[in-house]
Amino acid sequence: MIDLKLDGFLPTRRQPAPALETADDRGVLLARGGAAVIDLFVCYVLIEFPLIYVSSVAFSGPYEALGGYVVALSLLVLLPIYATYSFVFEWRYGRTPGKVNRNLLVVTAEGRPCTYRASAVRNLFLYVDLLGVPPLVVGFVSALTTDGRRLGDHAAGTIVARSVAPTDRKEALSADTDSASGRAEGSREN
Repeated sequence: MIDLKLDGFLPTRRQPAPALETADDRGVLLARGGAAVIDLFVCYVLIEFPLIYVSSVAFSGPYEALGGYVVALSLLVLLPIYATYSFVFEWRYGRTPGKVNRNLLVVTAEGRPCTYRASAVRNLFLYVDLLGVPPLVVGFVSALTTDGRRLGDHAAGTIVARSVAPTDRKEALSADTDSASGRAEGSREN
């Protein structure tokens, strides 16, 4: 039962095909927002909150001295955690758990898998997107006025598009075979 629930969030090495024509749809923009909320929740609850708890127990004196600033400090620490989390998942899998849940995929503008460099650039630009007052104005306006791409997507040459899973069993099996042979060839090159 829990496996069925987690399948909607766990990325796999075998990426589905991107539907490049959906990159500028408004529905994708809304789905990206939902994916970001899911990913921020995962970052805060599964990564940052345990760190906050351990530090509050280990360093109770300095922690209590911070008082109400703990919440502001935790939100400041959340951004680099989120950027690192997004970078790793998008580089390795082309999508974060939130993007898996919303059927989104990060690919290059040509439709190829997201590279190490592209993932690094697009996630470093999260800091630029958050410069607006209120936050996210720069990134949101950029996504609305252009083809649905944030500034980081423009700089990295990436798009976020809907993912299309194979509809035919033969297609799915051949995709598994292709990805397995691609992994085997990649491991021989390294």
